[in-house]
Amino acid sequence: MKRVLLLILIAIVTGTFVTSIYAYRSLNEKREINVNIRIERNQSTREVLKRLKELNVIENEQILYFWIRYKHIPIKAGCYRLKGTYSPVEVVQELTKGSPCLTKVTIPEGANLFDVDKILSEKGFCRKGEVLKLSKDKEFLNSLRLNFLEGYIFPDTYYHRENASCKEILEETVKNFNRKTKSLFKDYDPPEIVKRGLKEVTKDKILIVASIVEKETSLPEEKPIIAGIIYNRLTRGMKLQCDPTVFYAYKVAGIEKEKLHRGDTSFPSPYNTYYIRGLPPTPICNPGLDSIKAAMYPEKTPYLYFVAKDQEHIFSKSYNQHLKLIRKIYRNGEKEKKEKIRNR
Repeated sequence: MKRVLLLILIAIVTGTFVTSIYAYRSLNEKREINVNIRIERNQSTREVLKRLKELNVIENEQILYFWIRYKHIPIKAGCYRLKGTYSPVEVVQELTKGSPCLTKVTIPEGANLFDVDKILSEKGFCRKGEVLKLSKDKEFLNSLRLNFLEGYIFPDTYYHRENASCKEILEETVKNFNRKTKSLFKDYDPPEIVKRGLKEVTKDKILIVASIVEKETSLPEEKPIIAGIIYNRLTRGMKLQCDPTVFYAYKVAGIEKEKLHRGDTSFPSPYNTYYIRGLPPTPICNPGLDSIKAAMYPEKTPYLYFVAKDQEHIFSKSYNQHLKLIRKIYRNGEKEKKEKIRNR
């Protein structure tokens, strides 16, 4: 009898020892993890652990559950990014931080107020039209120390809390603009070409020029040249005659234009640089750093005209040369089109 009891005791001790080792390994064995997990409010611990097992983050949810209950560990709602080497215990510790759920928002270079309004309303941060309304809100603009919002919404990728307000997001984009451009505008000494073109050099005017440059070309090497042409034309009192300003003029008037037709450049608007002389009253988009730098430090150039060919531009000193280039490009384009039709 004594021998049987001894064997039972040994079995119990051995079983306890083996179970303890297994439990310890289940709680502390590390593995490579790369997952995103969202924990909702009022989600039970068992539901969270079940999801972790489905994601292959943990192996034994039962042992981890009892450990959490024993330690009185509060798992908090939030969005968590787990990337690296974690043990189940370390995973649970991460889930007690209550990390806020963030939504990614990207404002591309060259986006205008209408684009930003669409982006932020689709993400659920703003009501449709709210960005446009705030851009005309004097109190809001004064709080940002701005004359206008267009041009100051810095193109970048942002991560915001899901319950962030439209105002908060726009405020962050302007703060980001100030951070990214602070060193550029600090002690800025404008080149002579900028002084002659703008007469009175201000940040607002620089951004207006930068916005036109942004919409005219995506090539960094062309931006300073096109900025130089804009200043040359301003200095001579010539109309800028930039197509992107015509598109923007129609946009402001609530008219969508996919392409310009004959007569469209006569559209009466303070934004249409075929119609007005000088700069539009505000930027026509939100330019990136390359365009801002080009507007601040344009290339000194003899050119006054440019015409697009494929993805690049060809520059001219005189109107006659400009017209010849347009005719040549048009003829070649028509020739290529006919050849494509013939070879189908």
